[in-house]
Amino acid sequence: MDNVLKELDFLKLEWCNCVYMYKNKLILLLYADDIILFAKNRKDLELGIDLLKRHFELKVLGKTKKLLGIEFMEVEGKLFIHQNSYINKVCNLYSKFKFPISSLPIPKGQVLSKLDSPCTKQEVEEMSNLPYRNLLGSLDFIAGRTRQDIIYVVNLLSQFQSNPGIKHWQSLLKLLGYLQSTRNYKLDLSKVTNLNLKCYSDSDFAANRDDRVSIGGYILFLDETPIS
Repeated sequence: MDNVLKELDFLKLEWCNCVYMYKNKLILLLYADDIILFAKNRKDLELGIDLLKRHFELKVLGKTKKLLGIEFMEVEGKLFIHQNSYINKVCNLYSKFKFPISSLPIPKGQVLSKLDSPCTKQEVEEMSNLPYRNLLGSLDFIAGRTRQDIIYVVNLLSQFQSNPGIKHWQSLLKLLGYLQSTRNYKLDLSKVTNLNLKCYSDSDFAANRDDRVSIGGYILFLDETPIS
């Protein structure tokens, strides 16, 4: 595939795997046997399709609706991205734990500590039966793509994944409940009018009550839309 794309004068971006550009007209994203094309206009898009058809048997599916768990929605000329289906899938997978519906990612003033981790062999064995890391990984996947509002709590709960306690597990379930109640939240990409990146950061000196490690954080905007 790489050799064919280079033969067609597609230039591979060295800093980003599986992404190619064609004469500043097209961006091609390659994932397994799926190809996504981006262009400013329909003419350039059709040019890219014609180039690829010279070497591959293509099935053109139209506008991208879903990619790597992220859904794309167009409403009245506006473009939104969300992970509604994936969130529903995760909620259904862990529904047997009867997680509470919450209006906040974490209750105001709640403090989590390593002191809440299991101390006895029996407590450790009991917690080993709960899929703490699996659920945390699923929520991290969501947080890093379309739900920046839960990144702080995901990071906080990640600090205890080597030895989570029941209090940590309950906080994780509450976070899942928050996601379920807000699963229709979307990022509005139509607000992006240019490709300017802005990053804001902050830190809290010696904020960790267990070992007094400082905590830092950042938020990255593409124009006026948070992306990381």
